[in-house]
Amino acid sequence: MTPDADLQDKAISAAHATASSIAALLLLRYSSWQIPQPLSFESDGTKHDERYLDDSGNPTIHGRNTWANALTAWETAYLLYDTYALVKATQRKRNGRGTGAAFHQAIKDSPVGMAHHVLLSSALLVLQSYIVNGKEKGMWIITAFILMNGSTPIMHARWWRRQQTGKPSTVLDLAFVVSFAAARFGVPVWIMREYSQYHGIGAWQAYRSLRKTCQVGTGLLVGMNGLWWMVLTFNILKRKLRR
Repeated sequence: MTPDADLQDKAISAAHATASSIAALLLLRYSSWQIPQPLSFESDGTKHDERYLDDSGNPTIHGRNTWANALTAWETAYLLYDTYALVKATQRKRNGRGTGAAFHQAIKDSPVGMAHHVLLSSALLVLQSYIVNGKEKGMWIITAFILMNGSTPIMHARWWRRQQTGKPSTVLDLAFVVSFAAARFGVPVWIMREYSQYHGIGAWQAYRSLRKTCQVGTGLLVGMNGLWWMVLTFNILKRKLRR
């Protein structure tokens, strides 16, 4: 892969992360989230299960916003493009191998990265089908998750600095560790706080009151990001200690 093509892909990624994070933050803070009627029933027509919190009027779950729908459509399109860009990058690196072979090689080269792109793209495509049929839920939370992209520009800045100077930047390393933690841990905490405020309880109590599938999903999200952050921090510290 040529340096110019590499720089172009990372610049597009950084610009996308910056723009989508700003858009998401503006939507979450300043846009209205309308709740469809009736509020006493779930969208599939079933009554509230008394074992769980009643979220029928909770804007973080049932609030709808046209601009948020548009933002998720944009995210879907970008992830499909970025997945294609990863395959093309592998194709260039492997001297023009066929697209199918490049796709399989991209999976071998970066299984976690490709799994992230494919699974998230698939989930967002499914979400678009719900939006088209007017059955979307959790749009406030999904929009908030977009803020997890906030550390991406600094990640690419670290790469660019290494390309320019041939060595890592301590300042950018520290900035990435801090911004990654803020984006990947701070956002879930903020979501739980906003969700719990509707019920007048604490974030931890609200988490314990979630359905098991939601508890497991949230726990896995935070846990995997925690593991990623620890590996990142360990590698940075190890490199600094060797110097």
